[in-house]
Amino acid sequence: MSTAASPAPSRRKASDTHSRVLEVARRLFVTRGIDAVSYGDIAKEVGSTRANLHYHFGNKSELVRQVFAATFEEVHLSLEKIWLTPALSLEERLDRLFEDLQARFREFNQTDDGGTPWSLTSRARFDFSSVSPEVAEGMKEMSRFFEECVEHAVQLAIGSGELQPETRIKDVVLIITPLWYFGSPTTQFSGIRRLEDHFKATRRIIKAAYGA
Repeated sequence: MSTAASPAPSRRKASDTHSRVLEVARRLFVTRGIDAVSYGDIAKEVGSTRANLHYHFGNKSELVRQVFAATFEEVHLSLEKIWLTPALSLEERLDRLFEDLQARFREFNQTDDGGTPWSLTSRARFDFSSVSPEVAEGMKEMSRFFEECVEHAVQLAIGSGELQPETRIKDVVLIITPLWYFGSPTTQFSGIRRLEDHFKATRRIIKAAYGA
């Protein structure tokens, strides 16, 4: 019986380096800002050279594009699990969204007080001139996907009887989306418990206005 050959060591090493550069670049872009981070900064963190980064990615714009592409893919999968999984209540979906944002917060912050941003797209909104039109369009598409997911979940909540039939769907979407859009700056300056308070208030408001 034949088996697939393992990747050659040189290809595995190149793949590992590529992944490591993307990981380090993402962290530095989030914490310092895209404009403020150079190839030299990334190479130093990775333990490599500028020339090696150019070999793998070419110019910085391509590196930024690949970092965002990987982030978009990961976030897309997370949103699908939260908002498109069947048989969950809207409250359960909001709980899962908070847990997801809290995990991202913990990746960059050691205490509940925050102080460090953790969202690449949120940080990019402050450095918008640093991203290409392709990345900017990707950010808009991710926002559209999030809002479509929330709208679908609200419709399901109406269908299940969790929310009243006359629920204003667009209003509920507008109430929920800032939790995702502004989670990072909220925790950066006010900590994770303030974001949790926003989630609790959102649940109370929706239930009081439209709960069945």
